[in-house]
Amino acid sequence: MTSAHHQKLRTNREILTSGKSYVSKKKKSHSVEEVLFDKDSRLDFLTGFHKRKVERQKKAQDFIKEQERQMRIEERKRVRDERKKDMEGQLIKLKESMKEVGDYVGSDNENDIDSKEEEEEEEWNGFDEEEESVDKENKNSTDEEGNIKPILRRKTAEETLNFEDETQVEIESLEPNENFEFLAKLNHVKLEKSEKVLNDSINRANKYAKFLGIEDTTNKTNSNKVSKKKKKFRYLTKNERRENQRKANRNKYRK
Repeated sequence: MTSAHHQKLRTNREILTSGKSYVSKKKKSHSVEEVLFDKDSRLDFLTGFHKRKVERQKKAQDFIKEQERQMRIEERKRVRDERKKDMEGQLIKLKESMKEVGDYVGSDNENDIDSKEEEEEEEWNGFDEEEESVDKENKNSTDEEGNIKPILRRKTAEETLNFEDETQVEIESLEPNENFEFLAKLNHVKLEKSEKVLNDSINRANKYAKFLGIEDTTNKTNSNKVSKKKKKFRYLTKNERRENQRKANRNKYRK
């Protein structure tokens, strides 16, 4: 009994140092594996601070631009809505004022007018046979009278009402009219003096322009070309360059 009791007893030193063995056992049970670093990624992280900073600034600028664009779109939409409301209000006021005066025609009256027009179209049965025969007789009588060509072409009802045939438009070339001199005499216009009248009007216009202070641009440009002469190129001397440099330095320090 005494020997076993002596074996169980521990000294104070063993009791105080037992914590170290406990910690070492815990470390062994929860040990961490070896940490391996990628050299390229490590170098990129250590040398890429400025690059990442520039990327953050660029992203911030893009975000601000997008916000400004959205604000502009919303502003334009708001302005359009306001204009639309103003137009609707003006239309309502206009209708009310027209109703007060009595000139406004509502939808009911418009429908009545459309129905009346449709009824009239249904009742119309076209031209009678008698009218067509009269038109044919008149046409034959005009052909028998002679080969007189009127100035304006007369169209019969058959030509105007023939919707199935295709219409043809003849465009005549602009040629000198034989009756041009006759028309000029009727309007008291002398063709011999046309060029003289044109030149006189141009001269009067030029004099009036000079009176108002507007000169002819072509004459002005030609006079400027004659008056301006090319200046000869000359190099500055050493003293002149030095003086100019002093003046530039003085102005720089004054700022």
